[in-house]
Amino acid sequence: MARDPLQPLTGIVRLLWSVTTVLSLTAITLVTVASYGTSVCFTSQVGTELIRTVPHGEVGYVSAGSLRVCLSEPSGWERVLYLVDVALPMVSYAVLFLLLMGLLERGAVEGVHTVATADRLRRLGWFTLVAVPVATLGEAAARILVLAEVRPETDLTSLTAEWDVPWWAVVSGLGLLALGKIMRTSAEMRADLEGTV
Repeated sequence: MARDPLQPLTGIVRLLWSVTTVLSLTAITLVTVASYGTSVCFTSQVGTELIRTVPHGEVGYVSAGSLRVCLSEPSGWERVLYLVDVALPMVSYAVLFLLLMGLLERGAVEGVHTVATADRLRRLGWFTLVAVPVATLGEAAARILVLAEVRPETDLTSLTAEWDVPWWAVVSGLGLLALGKIMRTSAEMRADLEGTV
C-alpha cells in the first residue's frame, strides 16, 4: 500500500478538527444549558472609562484597556448574545479545520495537482478570507449590543474599536486563493499535455 504523502499533516489536522469540534459543542451546551440561573460575563475593549454602573450586574476592570461586564440577571436576548460571543469563533475554526481536512484527505486520494484539489483549496481560501473575519465581527457585534444595553452611549462606531480584525485570515485567505489559481492552471496544463502526448 502506497504511503500517504500528506501525512502526518492530515493526522494533525484531523486531531485539531476533533478537538475544536468537541470544544465548540461543549461551549454551546454549557452556555445554553448550564448557564441558566447564573450570570453571564463579557470582556470588552470599548468605553471602559464611561461605564460606571450596570443596572443588573457588575463591572470590573481586567486591565488598563479592558473591562469585564457581568450581568447577574441576563435576559434571553443577552444569553443569545453570550452564546454568539462564546461559540461563533470556535465553530468557524471547526469548519475551517473540516475544510482543510477534506482538502488533505481528497488530495491524498485524487492527487495534489488536480482541478478538484485546486477547487477545494480555493473554497478553503474563500472561507478563510470571508467567514473567519465575519465570525470575529459577529463576536464583536454581540459584545457591542450587550454594552449598548448597559451604556446608551455605545453606538456602531464602537464596533471598530471592539473588533480585532484577524489579519492572518485575510493574508492566508488571499494566499490560498492565489495558490488555488496556480494549482488549477497547472492541472489544466498537465491535462492538456497528457491529451497531446
